[in-house]
Amino acid sequence: MRQRLLRAIFHRRNNERLYEANVTSVRALLGTPEQRCWVEREEVAQERRSVNVPGAIAGAIIGGILGHQVGGGRGQDIATAGGAVAGAAVGANVGRGGSEQPVQTRDVQRCESAPSQANPDYWDVTYNFRGQAHRMQMTAPPGPTVSVNEQGEPGP
Repeated sequence: MRQRLLRAIFHRRNNERLYEANVTSVRALLGTPEQRCWVEREEVAQERRSVNVPGAIAGAIIGGILGHQVGGGRGQDIATAGGAVAGAAVGANVGRGGSEQPVQTRDVQRCESAPSQANPDYWDVTYNFRGQAHRMQMTAPPGPTVSVNEQGEPGP
């Protein structure tokens, strides 16, 4: 298949005969896609890492005292230890607002590619002249035929 890619404007020579060649395919070529970006405000839960140390100590003491009041002998020792652990866990969470985590907002940029909304930059046209396939690029869409000279080169 013989192909020619012509971008230059063809100038008809004096008395040059023109022929009509059948267009076999047309492909509109657009520019590069556009990127659209925007900013959204996003809520982010803050991770809590601080422990209420004074609350844990107070909870352990109170829990130990309460646990010591239960049972007797070996059971009393176990209850004391268990009360201290439970009290420390409860005390460490005092003043932390229950299960809710503090929320912080931040701006986040999001982007997406969108097809260009412009008109095609050019049309890639394939046409057949005397059994040979030829190609050219045009700045406007062609009709069903294109004008060519005797060598199959595009005409005006």
